[in-house]
Amino acid sequence: MDEQLYLAGLGLSLPEKVEKAISTFRHYEPEALKFSPDGYYLCDSYGKDSCVILDLAKRSGVKFTANHSLTTIDPPELIYFGRKHHPNTIVHRPAMAMMTMLATTIMGPPTRLSRWCCEKYKENGGSGMLKVFGVRAAESARRRARWRIFTPDRKTDAFILNPILYWSDDNVWQYIHQNNIPYCCLYGPPWNKKRVGCIGCPMSREGRASDFIYWPRYERAWKRAFKKFWNKWHGVPRNDGGKRWIDKNGLKSWQELWSWWMEEMPKEDKGDECQMGLF
Repeated sequence: MDEQLYLAGLGLSLPEKVEKAISTFRHYEPEALKFSPDGYYLCDSYGKDSCVILDLAKRSGVKFTANHSLTTIDPPELIYFGRKHHPNTIVHRPAMAMMTMLATTIMGPPTRLSRWCCEKYKENGGSGMLKVFGVRAAESARRRARWRIFTPDRKTDAFILNPILYWSDDNVWQYIHQNNIPYCCLYGPPWNKKRVGCIGCPMSREGRASDFIYWPRYERAWKRAFKKFWNKWHGVPRNDGGKRWIDKNGLKSWQELWSWWMEEMPKEDKGDECQMGLF
């Protein structure tokens, strides 16, 4: 992203950013309608950014459907919030629970370098449509470098719209409070989360430990899946006769695999966020 363009966008006042976001929705609506008569495919994670995006879409008067992809390891409070406050959002349920997929397929636990979970559980909807994301450049250096307001979808022939790309965290919260927009309780005490997403997400780094303190039954579910995965694949050679990755790194039990996974991201590695689950 051009530095001057980024600074110019970031330096706009909130009313200017709101006006720009609404204008962006309206400007690209003809493109969205070319892909689908339903208009935009708005990705609604139930997070704070999605709350803003949903409100802006309504204010702009454009045609859209709001869509939420269940991962099966979503915080219960987040799901309850979505059901109550986003009743018109279409909920897409996966064919297989994520822990079942982890336990039965050779992919194994998702890691910061192998995030198959996002692709299969969050990014698989709206194929061929113009998607709307709550991506913001201020969230990470990688998003700042890679994203544009209107950008091609790397997996399809469609495009992605990011109307609040230049909004800061303060902008998001100012807009929410000024417009009395409901938001998930996880942003308040006792959780005080800056971002919400899947419980145990490897991209949350040390946040996984606190997640498992808040939701211990999800930790038990992860551990059951790890144990089943280990028992199914440990010692089983690849099709070419070689060793599988779990047999190459000296791990001797599923408990050691779990410990490795919990410590898999070094503290100095800043990584990058999952795309949709953290908005």
